[in-house]
Amino acid sequence: MAASSMGIAALALLTAFSAEAKEPAIPGMRVLLENDCVRVRRHDFSVGQSVPMHSHPAYVGYPLNSFKALITLPDGTQRITERKAGVAYFSPPVTHAVKNLGKSPIHALIVEIKPGGKCQ
Repeated sequence: MAASSMGIAALALLTAFSAEAKEPAIPGMRVLLENDCVRVRRHDFSVGQSVPMHSHPAYVGYPLNSFKALITLPDGTQRITERKAGVAYFSPPVTHAVKNLGKSPIHALIVEIKPGGKCQ
């Protein structure tokens, strides 16, 4: 590989890591795909695991297994939510903390819709 090509590749890699570094890593959340339109995450949370306060733009959730979780909003309001495996749902933008109350890990896909994304 030519030196200029290596420099371009290194710059692209650095840019990718810089974009990722803007959002703190949250244990159990992994980005599978990200572009101008969406970010697709996989959430894997152990039984009893708590996930700290974090935000999502509007999103579609797809539980890979049924689960029960405690949702805590920034104002301290709490609610219990139960989701069935394979039943997709929509959520408007939200900031929340999550605790797995179930007897099995939570496995879900979250497709976040980026505001102002240039999708066609």
